[in-house]
Amino acid sequence: MKKNINIKKVKNVLKAVLVLLLFVLLGFFFAQSYAKYESSVKLSANIDKAIYLLKDQKLTFNIDPDAIVPSDTPYTYTFTVSNFNGSLDGDVNLKYYIQVRTTTNLPITVKLLRNQPYSSSATNIIQGHELVQDEDGAWYKLYTPTSNYEFQYGVRRTDTYVLVVEYPLIYKTHLNYSGVPENIEIGIYSEQKV
Repeated sequence: MKKNINIKKVKNVLKAVLVLLLFVLLGFFFAQSYAKYESSVKLSANIDKAIYLLKDQKLTFNIDPDAIVPSDTPYTYTFTVSNFNGSLDGDVNLKYYIQVRTTTNLPITVKLLRNQPYSSSATNIIQGHELVQDEDGAWYKLYTPTSNYEFQYGVRRTDTYVLVVEYPLIYKTHLNYSGVPENIEIGIYSEQKV
């Protein structure tokens, strides 16, 4: 009989410990997801990226914000593309185009501005996107401007781009987007113009 009472006590203590552990874990996960949506973020950033096209090449770089959160203020990222680097000049006429590729994790929209500062009335050089699947089966949105751009040999030029990422505030209450990363890749493709 004494053995039966000890087994009941042990079972009750184990149940109490498991319930307490469950509450602690639930509290931890709730605090983590709530904290991610309440963190502050710098909404305007210059990624300080300069691309130099001196020959036929493909160059890519990623914008991977640590904490992109819903906001009525768009995120803006500035980068430049040039046909010279200090004393080095491109030795051929080049044409180039830009592609922006994003994962499909967050409901964002992307705009790309060329040689103009960001404003709500600025001209977006991207006209829509297409969904593409890579060799691993992952889906991406591919944004391609409608025009190619040119650099003439012997004429130094720099084009300034502003990437605008909008993630509307209405998604703040959607917890399934909390803490989800969105990768943004910018590719610059150039070739010799003959």
